[in-house]
Amino acid sequence: MEEDRPASGGQQIDRRIPEPFRRFIPIVATTGIALAVVGFVTGIREPLPPPKILGTEAMLAGSAPAAVDYADLPNAPWKRDVPRSSLEALQAARPGIFEVVLRTEESKQAALADRAKNRAFDGAPPTIPHRVDSTSAPACLACHGQGLIVGERIATKICHPPFSNCLQCHVEVSNRDAELTVENLFAGRLRSGPGERASPGAPPTIPHSVFLRSDCLSCHGWVARPGIRTTHPWFSACTQCHVAASVLDGFPDFSSAR
Repeated sequence: MEEDRPASGGQQIDRRIPEPFRRFIPIVATTGIALAVVGFVTGIREPLPPPKILGTEAMLAGSAPAAVDYADLPNAPWKRDVPRSSLEALQAARPGIFEVVLRTEESKQAALADRAKNRAFDGAPPTIPHRVDSTSAPACLACHGQGLIVGERIATKICHPPFSNCLQCHVEVSNRDAELTVENLFAGRLRSGPGERASPGAPPTIPHSVFLRSDCLSCHGWVARPGIRTTHPWFSACTQCHVAASVLDGFPDFSSAR
């Protein structure tokens, strides 16, 4: 004979529900769970952004373009109207290395006058005849590392090894026609003039100091002032034929030694 066992919680609930409604209990439970899951997913989903409402006048005139999705921006028919430029687009073509160089005395004097215009004295570091937005050496070397031509302006190549701080010696001058000196008793060395020749047709000596002027192509290469361009820039060892004057570089003069 089976002993009477206490009814479980589920059985007690089933006994409280009338017999005709007990069969709907699984359906109600399943429906409740499904509604809970749908509500949870709907609650955590990011709401859609509100639609953009353009002004009435802009909508009527049709001047407001439709917004473009970020994924379609690379192929959009319109872009921001912002002018862009680069050194590659601005710089002019360099003269050919074998291009014929026509030099006259007038072009030479014009080149020397333009070269001396932004120097306090001969041998002084040239001033910067343009605005300086970045003071880093790579910014200066972008134009003066190899030299380039932009319109009628020539950015010559630096004539010495690059240093980390270009503005330590070169200072900005916004007005190129301004006086570069103030009243003082300092007298700078004048330009020595053309180099001497041992004989007619012989290579001229270098008429200036070569200190911090080790790269001859900076002033005499194919990206330089036309009046002082060399006629043979393809030679790499300039001092093989052109020698420095001993008096300009402080070397002892052995010409009178016996």
